[in-house]
Amino acid sequence: MFDKLNHRLYHHFSCTYLSILRYMQKRMAHDTEYTLEQMSILNMLRNLGKADVDTMARLIIKEPNTLLQIMNRMVKKGYLEKQKIGRKTVYQITEEHRAKHNPELFNDYTQDIFDCFTQEEKDKYLELSDKLFNSVNTKLNNYFVEYE
Repeated sequence: MFDKLNHRLYHHFSCTYLSILRYMQKRMAHDTEYTLEQMSILNMLRNLGKADVDTMARLIIKEPNTLLQIMNRMVKKGYLEKQKIGRKTVYQITEEHRAKHNPELFNDYTQDIFDCFTQEEKDKYLELSDKLFNSVNTKLNNYFVEYE
């Protein structure tokens, strides 16, 4: 199919990523009322307390406008509340929803995915993934600085 190693690596990484996303989406649809994006936002806000859309977009790696739409729908559903602080709008989980949201579900799902690795393999995978992530982000940032 692909005769070059870099193409094979890209294809393998992309297919693995998409398979993980599909698995997570199916588990969430079966077990919760949340989408994968909503669960990611709730978990992030549980850790941060409050955050604006730009901060969340950088952490979740989503376009700010897309994330703003998702978060505003979450406000309408009663999952989040927003507050104006100066020129920024920050979001946080509502108290009512904080009591209902179980962050351990996400941990259970990821445990299922990565239980095929030993701890040593997980550590090595993280090391290599971090290296790739940092390299791609540096290239991406340099590209946008150069061409904007």
